[in-house]
Amino acid sequence: MPLQLRAFLWLVAVVAAAFDLARAARAARRGPWRVEVAERSMVPAIDPGDWLLVDPTIDRWPRRGAIVLVREPQTEILVLKRVTARPGDAVVAADGQRTTLGPWDAWLTGDAAGLSVDSRRYGPVPLERLVARAWFRYGPATRVGRLDTRPR
Repeated sequence: MPLQLRAFLWLVAVVAAAFDLARAARAARRGPWRVEVAERSMVPAIDPGDWLLVDPTIDRWPRRGAIVLVREPQTEILVLKRVTARPGDAVVAADGQRTTLGPWDAWLTGDAAGLSVDSRRYGPVPLERLVARAWFRYGPATRVGRLDTRPR
């Protein structure tokens, strides 16, 4: 087989592998994902032991009141928080300073203020920390249903 043909076939194989890798990455992003809750920061809306469906296909901050799965800025662990302010909104930080959120930032808080480590402690959360939007609880059976997303 001529060298040019072998080089062409190798290039075709590399391109095909790249397309397969891209397809696999897109498939992994498709939702919904299932998440088991382990923390108490969202009590009473979400309890430890609840099983949630989350949508990983979002690319902007959802509306106020939505519950999101984010990577916590200080620890990188996945946490559930409620969106209480979106890009451009003014917020008052724990030190009393009034701040306007940047075009890619949101203010995230837990419903159980005394148990939650959230924006009141680490400030605005950038969009790249957003992993998914939680929308449905499918377990335990006594608590099945859509999540309450009314602003608090």
